[in-house]
Amino acid sequence: MATHARPAPIGLSPAQLRNRMIVSARRIIGEHWTRVDRCPVCGCGWPCPPTDTAYDYLTSVGQGNWVPPQRAGGRR
Repeated sequence: MATHARPAPIGLSPAQLRNRMIVSARRIIGEHWTRVDRCPVCGCGWPCPPTDTAYDYLTSVGQGNWVPPQRAGGRR
Protein backbone atom coordinates (compact mmCIF):
# COMPACT_ATOMS: atom_id res chain seq x y z
CA MET A 1 0.00 0.00 0.00
CA ALA A 2 1.40 3.38 -0.94
CA THR A 3 1.81 5.94 1.77
CA HIS A 4 1.03 9.55 1.11
CA ALA A 5 2.68 12.58 2.66
CA ARG A 6 0.23 14.25 4.97
CA PRO A 7 0.38 17.90 5.84
CA ALA A 8 0.80 18.70 9.52
CA PRO A 9 -2.48 19.73 11.15
CA ILE A 10 -0.73 22.75 12.69
CA GLY A 11 -2.55 25.92 11.79
CA LEU A 12 -5.90 24.26 11.10
CA SER A 13 -8.97 25.69 12.75
CA PRO A 14 -11.01 23.31 14.93
CA ALA A 15 -13.67 23.18 12.18
CA GLN A 16 -11.07 22.28 9.52
CA LEU A 17 -9.58 19.58 11.73
CA ARG A 18 -13.06 18.18 12.49
CA ASN A 19 -13.90 18.07 8.77
CA ARG A 20 -10.63 16.28 7.96
CA MET A 21 -11.27 13.74 10.69
CA ILE A 22 -14.79 13.11 9.36
CA VAL A 23 -13.41 12.54 5.85
CA SER A 24 -10.75 10.18 7.26
CA ALA A 25 -13.29 8.20 9.27
CA ARG A 26 -15.56 7.85 6.24
CA ARG A 27 -12.59 6.72 4.13
CA ILE A 28 -11.67 4.05 6.70
CA ILE A 29 -15.25 2.79 6.78
CA GLY A 30 -15.43 2.72 2.99
CA GLU A 31 -12.15 0.80 2.68
CA HIS A 32 -13.08 -1.73 5.38
CA TRP A 33 -16.73 -2.12 4.41
CA THR A 34 -18.10 -5.58 5.16
CA ARG A 35 -18.33 -8.48 2.79
CA VAL A 36 -20.51 -11.13 4.37
CA ASP A 37 -18.99 -11.47 7.87
CA ARG A 38 -15.31 -10.55 7.38
CA CYS A 39 -13.52 -7.28 6.70
CA PRO A 40 -11.96 -7.40 3.22
CA VAL A 41 -8.90 -5.46 4.46
CA CYS A 42 -8.18 -6.86 7.94
CA GLY A 43 -9.81 -10.27 7.70
CA CYS A 44 -11.30 -9.64 11.16
CA GLY A 45 -14.89 -10.42 12.01
CA TRP A 46 -17.28 -7.61 11.19
CA PRO A 47 -17.23 -4.93 12.45
CA CYS A 48 -13.45 -4.73 12.43
CA PRO A 49 -11.52 -2.54 14.93
CA PRO A 50 -10.72 0.29 12.43
CA THR A 51 -14.39 0.51 11.46
CA ASP A 52 -15.50 0.53 15.10
CA THR A 53 -13.08 3.37 15.86
CA ALA A 54 -14.23 5.34 12.82
CA TYR A 55 -17.89 4.87 13.76
CA ASP A 56 -17.13 5.90 17.35
CA TYR A 57 -15.70 9.16 16.06
CA LEU A 58 -18.57 9.80 13.64
CA THR A 59 -21.04 9.07 16.45
CA SER A 60 -19.26 11.61 18.66
CA VAL A 61 -19.84 14.29 16.00
CA GLY A 62 -23.44 13.29 15.30
CA GLN A 63 -22.88 11.25 12.11
CA GLY A 64 -22.95 7.70 13.46
CA ASN A 65 -25.43 6.40 10.87
CA TRP A 66 -23.22 7.17 7.87
CA VAL A 67 -22.65 4.34 5.37
CA PRO A 68 -20.63 4.35 2.14
CA PRO A 69 -22.88 5.55 -0.71
CA GLN A 70 -22.51 2.38 -2.76
CA ARG A 71 -23.69 0.29 0.24
CA ALA A 72 -26.50 2.49 1.52
CA GLY A 73 -28.70 -0.48 2.43
CA GLY A 74 -26.24 -1.87 4.99
CA ARG A 75 -24.90 -1.70 8.49
CA ARG A 76 -26.54 0.62 10.98
